Amino acid sequence: LKQKKPRYSLPQLIVLTKTIISQRRQRVNKAKELLKELQDLDMDIQSRIDEIKELEAGLLSSPKWTDVKVQGGQARKVDDVYTQLIVMKEAIEQDTKEVINRKLELGRMINRLKNPKHRTILRKTYINKMYVDDICDSMGGMSSPTYYRLKKQAVKELDVILSELIVNDSNGTGMKSKIC
Repeated sequence: LKQKKPRYSLPQLIVLTKTIISQRRQRVNKAKELLKELQDLDMDIQSRIDEIKELEAGLLSSPKWTDVKVQGGQARKVDDVYTQLIVMKEAIEQDTKEVINRKLELGRMINRLKNPKHRTILRKTYINKMYVDDICDSMGGMSSPTYYRLKKQAVKELDVILSELIVNDSNGTGMKSKIC
């Protein structure tokens, strides 16, 4: 026996089509958000490294400290101040490791792309932060329109990968919250 397919009214089809288009745009926006995050992580990592250097410089150049007294409070020993600085340094180092791991994780997302040109374009654009003309030259003199076409395809391919991860998350793998 053949099953009858449900028929939709025109207004129902319009609503369904708008919903599908909206979901696709959100996924592409998610891929773009992740790529933007990847691009900005180097700045975050560098600022944390600078913070660590400043703390280390402070630790090395401050042996002249004496007991520090807060107005109306008790004097704090120099050892306490050093301990706090060391704890602060360790916390920043741990945060830096987490940011670096996030960058590696996002880089691995790019590695999942099947097309090597797509991987190359996203890596050179978002990880190496190369200019479009330099990317085109390094890829055999491709034209700018070809670059933008391939980049758009790469983002769409990344979108598909993200969609699969989100669907797989319904299995309780936790991938959605980890990646997105």
